[in-house]
Amino acid sequence: MRLAERLARVADYVIPGVPVADIGTDHALLPVYLVQQGISNRVIAGELNPGPLNAARTTVAHYSLEKHIDIREGDGLQVLQPGEAAVIVIAGMGGAKIRDILAASPEVLKGVKRLILQPQGGEALLRRWLLENNWALTDEELVYEDGRFYVIIVSEPLPQLLECPEFENNLLDIGPRLLEKKHPLLVPYLNRQIQSMEDVVKSLDGPRSPGVRAARRKLKERVDFFKKVIECLLDAEPS
Repeated sequence: MRLAERLARVADYVIPGVPVADIGTDHALLPVYLVQQGISNRVIAGELNPGPLNAARTTVAHYSLEKHIDIREGDGLQVLQPGEAAVIVIAGMGGAKIRDILAASPEVLKGVKRLILQPQGGEALLRRWLLENNWALTDEELVYEDGRFYVIIVSEPLPQLLECPEFENNLLDIGPRLLEKKHPLLVPYLNRQIQSMEDVVKSLDGPRSPGVRAARRKLKERVDFFKKVIECLLDAEPS
C-alpha cells in the first residue's frame, strides 16, 4: 500500500505498537498501511457513510487483513469503547466537525495518548478547543499536495490540573508549533491565506453597514499580522 503524502505524514505521527482508531477511514488506506508497515497490529476503522464503508471492507479483504483491521459502522468516536485506542486519527473533515466529534465522546478520550488531526479548514477553532480541554499542541505539520495546503495537528493530553497555555487568536490561526519550528512551507501557506483575505477585503470596498466595515477592518488587521509574521520568518533565515 502506498499513501498520498498527506496520509503518509499522518502515519509518521502514529505511536508504534499501540492500537489505533482511524475515524472517517474512507477506503481504509491508512489502516492497511499501518498494519503492512508494522506500525500497528490492530486498527479500528470507523466510517458512517455506506459507500466508503463498503469500500473500506473491500480494501481490507483484498489485503486479507481482517484479523488486524476492524471495520465499524458509526458516527465519530461512537464506534469506540473507552480504552480501545491509544491513538486516534481524524483526517479530511472540517475543523468544526472534528471538534464536535471529540467533544461528543469525553469518556473515549480518557486514556488516549495522542490525537492526530488533519482538518480541512477551521484549524484555529480546533486548536482553541484542544487547549481549552487540556490537550497540548505537541506538533504541527504542513503538507502541499495537488495545489492545496494541508495542516496536520498532533495533540497529547496535558497532565491533569495543569493549566493550558494561552495563545493569541492570531497565533492559533497560524499554528503555534508551525511558527515555532519555522516550517519551510509556512511562508507560502501564509501568503495563500493573505491572498484569500485580501480578495475578501476588496469585495467589501465601498459604502457598507457598520458590521461589514468592522469585519473588513478585522480582516485587514489579520492580514497585517500575517505579513509581520512573514517578515520575521524571512529575517530569521540565514543569509
